[in-house]
Amino acid sequence: MAQSSSSSAIDNKIEKVVVCNCNRKAKVVQAWTEDNPGRRFYSCQGRKVSTGYDSCNFFRWYDVEKPHGWQYVALLGARDVIRQQKEEINSLKSQVRALSLENESIGQAPSDSNRTLEACETLKGEAEACEALKGEVEALKREVLILNERSMVYRNVLITSSIGFTVVIGVFMGILKW
Repeated sequence: MAQSSSSSAIDNKIEKVVVCNCNRKAKVVQAWTEDNPGRRFYSCQGRKVSTGYDSCNFFRWYDVEKPHGWQYVALLGARDVIRQQKEEINSLKSQVRALSLENESIGQAPSDSNRTLEACETLKGEAEACEALKGEVEALKREVLILNERSMVYRNVLITSSIGFTVVIGVFMGILKW
């Protein structure tokens, strides 16, 4: 089976269905831990019960290999930037809420409405930056998948050539003994 390193081959890849222990389709979730940034795994979707959701705690790695090298460092950096921006967005949202409540209690003075407008504009700018970083993270993920495919191809070529070399040496040794 030929392997391709183009991103379109990855985008059109047909994913196999994995069933969890409670016979439901397992969902693909992304881990953002220190050891496995961006690594995907299968998890039970759970089923709705009266007290919330019931899950069989199913777990299996989707990505066979752990991220390593510069991809690992890049994913950790992107994760940290996204977390920081989410915190900033939440902080700005709480400031907007506080200013809105203050405006309602004071009667909405013009200077307060200007501060609220400035906070909203800052929040929009942060959200746009966050979206741009999400796109960069997705591009890095695709590149990691491509590099993983290439690594597997190179590994297979190395193994095949080593076996071929061993066979050729064996044939020569057999010929020399005759």
